[in-house]
Amino acid sequence: MRIKEVFRKVEELLMQAGLHDSRRTAIWIFCDVLQCRPVYLVTHEEGQLEQYQAVKIFSMAARCALHEPVQYVLGYTEFRGMRLHLVPDVLIPRPETEQLVEVALEAAGRRIPLRVLDIGTGSGCIALAVKQAIPNASVTACDISKAALIVAKSNANKHKLGVEFILADLFKEEFLKFVGSRYNLVISNPPYIPDRERPDLPRRVRNYEPKSALFCGTDPLKFYRAIHRHMADGLLHPGGVLAVEAHADYAESVGDLFREHSGLKVQVKQDLAGHPRFVIAQLD
Repeated sequence: MRIKEVFRKVEELLMQAGLHDSRRTAIWIFCDVLQCRPVYLVTHEEGQLEQYQAVKIFSMAARCALHEPVQYVLGYTEFRGMRLHLVPDVLIPRPETEQLVEVALEAAGRRIPLRVLDIGTGSGCIALAVKQAIPNASVTACDISKAALIVAKSNANKHKLGVEFILADLFKEEFLKFVGSRYNLVISNPPYIPDRERPDLPRRVRNYEPKSALFCGTDPLKFYRAIHRHMADGLLHPGGVLAVEAHADYAESVGDLFREHSGLKVQVKQDLAGHPRFVIAQLD
């Protein structure tokens, strides 16, 4: 079968399944199976697919038609120029989190030595992006999930980035005994979706991504309150920066929470869509 014929059938399958990004998903699948760039699909649309290639493409498309995220089907995603291994144990990194890294690095500056802590690392995307941007930084990443840390470590090894990974629970009083204190930059994209919003989420999110990485229960400030409590025990070095991603409806409330800590200068920044998304706090 020709590439353009199979592509048309795959795109139709995904459209009928209700995927809003059916063309992009089809392109991603084809490029993965053929190990090519998107332009190849145009310049070689009359090319013939091997039978095993067509079978693999249709198999992957069938999974996506059930609203399984294409990133899990492929087993990877792209984040700030890095290809990261993904499994359903970790959240799929979003563009907003790429922007979080950018605003955090801008706020913290490129001072050396820079000690960085990533809370709730998941795939390791934030910690690895910071280490890639500032190779001389000392970067520590923690998570409560052993499965997530396995994925994060594999991504660090793949990209040859030296990050220390620690199993730690943010809600334990002894949290800082495990991860350390007096960081120049603390960055986090914690779970911030209230449970009541779950029915409104796309099926690919609510049915496939890890609930523990998405939902915060009934309190949308739950994780930020925990981070705030550790501030009093010396989480940040004087002059250090705390940068977090937040729900657009609650970013201002997160900012108000952090303002309760004496000596923190707090600002709320918008994402590329114009929604309040990032809370940046600097300790005097």
